[in-house]
Amino acid sequence: MSAKKQAAADLDVLEREAASASGRKAPAAPPEKWGMIYLLARIFYVMRQRSEDSLRPHNLTPMQFTILHSLKSWDGLSSAELSRRFGVTPQTMGEMIGNLERRALIARVQDPANRRALKLSLTDAGGRALDICESAMQGVEAEMFEDMSSRDLEALRGRMIGLHNHLGLTFAE
Repeated sequence: MSAKKQAAADLDVLEREAASASGRKAPAAPPEKWGMIYLLARIFYVMRQRSEDSLRPHNLTPMQFTILHSLKSWDGLSSAELSRRFGVTPQTMGEMIGNLERRALIARVQDPANRRALKLSLTDAGGRALDICESAMQGVEAEMFEDMSSRDLEALRGRMIGLHNHLGLTFAE
């Protein structure tokens, strides 16, 4: 058995042992052998719905939240850069940016290096909204992973980062 498969099998044993020790039931298996993509898709749709529910009182969508978060991390991105990062058309991103700008959550500033280009920045109001929404999203994350030990969470995080990197995604985007 390869080292990776053995580590995965060991994790399964640890999960069963931890569940038994804590009095919880062992994780339920799917009714048939579902593929990983199907399982990830099911998890994604639940995560998206819970994210939408959490952000709705703040009048933000998950995509708008992610745009604000991106601008906090990488101030000065253009609408075109955001549309490439999110895999949406420039028109779709333009509509989202326009909505956030009308609400004074972001501002467009002329790029001194290219007067035709506009750079996007988070406003003070956008930063405050993001802080509130980040707290709400941390609550969603805590709820979703409340049954996992810190060891299992770190293992899952490591595997997700490995998959992220394997797919050619970077953390500079």
